[in-house]
Amino acid sequence: MTASGFAWQELHTDAVAASDRLDYWCEATNSLFPPTRLSRADASGFYGQVSWLRIGELTVADIRSTKLDVIRTEKEIGASDDRWFELTIQLDGQCAFSHDGRDLVTAPRSMVLYDSRKPYRMGFDGPYRQISLKVPRDALRERVPAVDRLVAHELSADGLAGRFIFDFVAGLCLQPIEVPAALAGRLESHIVELMATALIGADAQAPLTASGLALVDRIKAHILSRLDDPDLAPRDIAAAQNISLRRLYELFEAEGQQVARWIQCQRLDRIRRELADPLQRGLPINTIALSRGFKEFSHFSRAFRRQYGVSPRDYRNGQLN
Repeated sequence: MTASGFAWQELHTDAVAASDRLDYWCEATNSLFPPTRLSRADASGFYGQVSWLRIGELTVADIRSTKLDVIRTEKEIGASDDRWFELTIQLDGQCAFSHDGRDLVTAPRSMVLYDSRKPYRMGFDGPYRQISLKVPRDALRERVPAVDRLVAHELSADGLAGRFIFDFVAGLCLQPIEVPAALAGRLESHIVELMATALIGADAQAPLTASGLALVDRIKAHILSRLDDPDLAPRDIAAAQNISLRRLYELFEAEGQQVARWIQCQRLDRIRRELADPLQRGLPINTIALSRGFKEFSHFSRAFRRQYGVSPRDYRNGQLN
């Protein structure tokens, strides 16, 4: 904050040697948002630029970078302040997003809400530009009580509700001018309200009724109670709930996910937590994996790496050492 108001700040990787750019970028972005780790096959040729504005507890950041994987694991969650929701707004390029058991690919003019308390992975396969908004969880939940069920769902900027936040924030980033102190509080509140409008609009279009949502909750509870059973299958789940297999698939598809994928994510999450548990250090990784519903260790290992960007062994070593 300057004497007269809140000014935009900027940094880019041109300020450091090419060999140090990825580490520099990681440190810079982790100072703005809940910490993540970055992965890239070749550190050479990397470029990143970010402009940001902090007003009160709100952070608006305009991020540009080359190809990159951004990963948030339990280690980063345990070592950071996790009281935030973040909304990403894609301007250029694509982002392959995996969070809370859902997988989606965002294109320009699409938005995604994510929760800093949970692991996630964002993969950019080429140059991109993305706006990221960080807001306190409590502030957004006050305005959108059902906000948790909207995490990791794609929101469109082309609908009426989503267009407001997209146009306003994109305009703010395209013409980054200092915000007078007298207007800062109003601007902070206005942006949060526009986020809430976009989310409420998406929730109003949700295909599931209240009874459908309650049924999904019961199904998930049933799955979790039998999660370690390697023979757990969608047909058995549907039969236990007295619904057709087609209805089971429809319920999960309405939430933007597949039942088999959700089951796998829950198993991986249990295993991930056990690999980070010092009390289970002596248990072989394959013993843990096979006791948590996986039938083959090779299948588990591939799924774990795909979900968290690291092998099970490297993940355990990183957590316990």
